[in-house]
Amino acid sequence: MIARTALLLPLLATSLFAQTTDKPGVSIRFRALAFDDAIPAASYLEGDTLRRLSIPNNALTPEINYKGPHTLRFITIDEETLKPRPLTPDMTAAIQRLRRAQAVALQASDEFAQITRLLDTLNFQITESIRKPSTGDQAQIEALNERLKELSAILAAASKETEEANLLILRLESAPQEPPKDAPKKGGKAPKPTSTPTAEYTFQKDGNYLLLFSSGGNGHQILAMDDAEGIFPYGSFQFINLTGKDLELRYPERKVTLRANARTVVKNPGADHQYTVAEVHTKGDDGYVLGHGYRSLQQPNVRSLVFLLPIPDEPYAIRSKTIEDRRPAAAAATK
Repeated sequence: MIARTALLLPLLATSLFAQTTDKPGVSIRFRALAFDDAIPAASYLEGDTLRRLSIPNNALTPEINYKGPHTLRFITIDEETLKPRPLTPDMTAAIQRLRRAQAVALQASDEFAQITRLLDTLNFQITESIRKPSTGDQAQIEALNERLKELSAILAAASKETEEANLLILRLESAPQEPPKDAPKKGGKAPKPTSTPTAEYTFQKDGNYLLLFSSGGNGHQILAMDDAEGIFPYGSFQFINLTGKDLELRYPERKVTLRANARTVVKNPGADHQYTVAEVHTKGDDGYVLGHGYRSLQQPNVRSLVFLLPIPDEPYAIRSKTIEDRRPAAAAATK
């Protein structure tokens, strides 16, 4: 490993330093949803343009096309809000965990892109010279490819950690909160906001995404879920487990395990336009206990985000919150 590091240093110093440090932008399409309170006065930056966007908490926004820097920044201003709620120790720890995972992913992604460009350059030079790669060339290429494998593993782990941290933040946000001691009395005037909450997300690649906003203290976090075709199709249900415990979804003829702070996409086993009941069981010390019955209608042109949430002071009971997304009429007509 020491020899490989020594080999990479001069390569990166001579070949990468000369290249531009500006990363190409991304081209994405996204829809957004606020998990808790709606965000009626949000805006996002596209180049030098500030575009307004209201983010509801009971539906997804229309699809938005964005082309620009990898990091998409939102500015949210709520003139009716109270003073920012102080963070609990658990929320602070969860946000710090998220930030660490994002930093690891960003650093690994940058290095991955640099090494990929360097490999392309080396291969091009070898091809142009119409010769077989020398022993030195081969050693460089093997070392760089080995590092790409290591970075791929780092990126996969960081992506998993980022999602788990985001879902933990959602779970903490859904928990009942004590009102702040300095909350205004009923009928009194709310104090003016003291700052502007912001949120941002760095996209590693082009694609379609669902952006789920959750608030934490004076700001928002964003969980970006890949919405490529086939991942969360119409006619399916995406269950998001925010109970803090492992669950089982039990249909009449199948069973789906859903661990804490995780999500899964399920197609109802029933026929279209028929109702189905999924028993949601909570894992306890002595096995699984029935916590909720989720009754749903199978609709081929509707997909549903289903948040599974705990009920305070009920160790096994679960409540659900469903957001339905209907296929656009023009697209549905072609199916």
